Amino acid sequence: MTRVSGYSNATRAALLPLGIALFMAFATPASSVEHAFAQAEKQVSAGDYEAAEAILTSNRFSGAEALSAAYLLSVVYARTGRLAEAETLLRNILEREPELDAVRYELVKVLATAGKRQAAGFHINRLADATDLAEDRDRLQQLSRRIGTTEGFSLSGYFSLAPSTNINDGTTQSTIMIGGLPFQINGSAKETSGVGIKAGMVASYAHAINENTTAYVSATAGLTDYSNSAFDTQFIEGRAGVRRNLLRTNLLAEVIVDRQFKNREADSTGYGIRLNGRWNIAKGWWLSAEVSQMERIYDKDPRADSSTTKSTTSVRRAFRNGIAVTLGGTFEHQRVPDRPWNAFQGASGFVGFETPLVAGIRMTSSLRLGQNRYEANFPGVNVRREDNILIAKGSFQKDNFAIAGFSPVVTITYEEQKSNVAFYDYSSTGMELTFTKAF
Repeated sequence: MTRVSGYSNATRAALLPLGIALFMAFATPASSVEHAFAQAEKQVSAGDYEAAEAILTSNRFSGAEALSAAYLLSVVYARTGRLAEAETLLRNILEREPELDAVRYELVKVLATAGKRQAAGFHINRLADATDLAEDRDRLQQLSRRIGTTEGFSLSGYFSLAPSTNINDGTTQSTIMIGGLPFQINGSAKETSGVGIKAGMVASYAHAINENTTAYVSATAGLTDYSNSAFDTQFIEGRAGVRRNLLRTNLLAEVIVDRQFKNREADSTGYGIRLNGRWNIAKGWWLSAEVSQMERIYDKDPRADSSTTKSTTSVRRAFRNGIAVTLGGTFEHQRVPDRPWNAFQGASGFVGFETPLVAGIRMTSSLRLGQNRYEANFPGVNVRREDNILIAKGSFQKDNFAIAGFSPVVTITYEEQKSNVAFYDYSSTGMELTFTKAF
């Protein structure tokens, strides 16, 4: 696959599918192949692309090694300015293995460098569609609304209409029992927030350590503003971590620190870690696992200090028509040593469904069923609180669509909680219209 000066860029690009086929058609001894690939990978990491290309084009690879070698060759093309060749080779790999996130990440960078912003955004959205956790999906969607670059400094913002809420969950019961005695609740006496606005800014910086590993830091500041200021909240958050994207494995580790306020008064400080992994276990199948540990310290009431461990595991099946189904479960344990009636162990299961609709609109929906069991009797009620929870959510977004540079996302949520403590027996329906923009 040495460059021939007599061929045009279009001709060389057209020959690349044949090149990848040749990679897979011939074989050399396994030990020799492994050694050659390891040497090429080492040269790419060292920035010696000429030596890496010489190794890759002078050896014949087969099976999994062929795919890896083709991917590494596309990286060489990209780093030496041959964007058309890199794009064609990456697209050929994705045609064979559309679930390889590392290949799609590289294609996004190539497209962004070539100025193909719409195409870069499309492939970032494909990455977001393949993500099981909402937090990672949101970050990828914000990335798609920039230009698709995965490195360097970025600044983005968001605002949304926040549905009416009640900080105490707004019981739907008209009578509650306290100390064995019934008390009537006057509906007009329930304090409500009114519709509010959520807004925030996110600044981040990512640096590629090598072809597979990226370090990043991010800072977020946000607020929720209601007509009833008692419900206003503000926060600042910092994250720093490392992510590693291999062909069939994605790993992430990050530390988190935040500061939360209520009605502009300091409320609590949180700090913790998050570990996440995704593995391509078979064609079209992904296994995901995440564990996080957060400690929260309250400014005015140390008795409320808590420690929360949360773990989530899921399996996802993606189909070529853009439809994907996710099944998973979550376990959460919150410890509150001085207030055991606020400590609980909870478990839930969920199913997610993603599908394209019409006119470039994509729907992501989920249904979660769970139960939280608390560790001590609730004060004044003399029973251990137990909540059964149902949460249904659907989000709708149109690819490559913006209003005055802001990209809208509509999210509809229904939540129902059945509890043996009437304060926490409620149901709610909400809709959020969120706009995000990169600067």
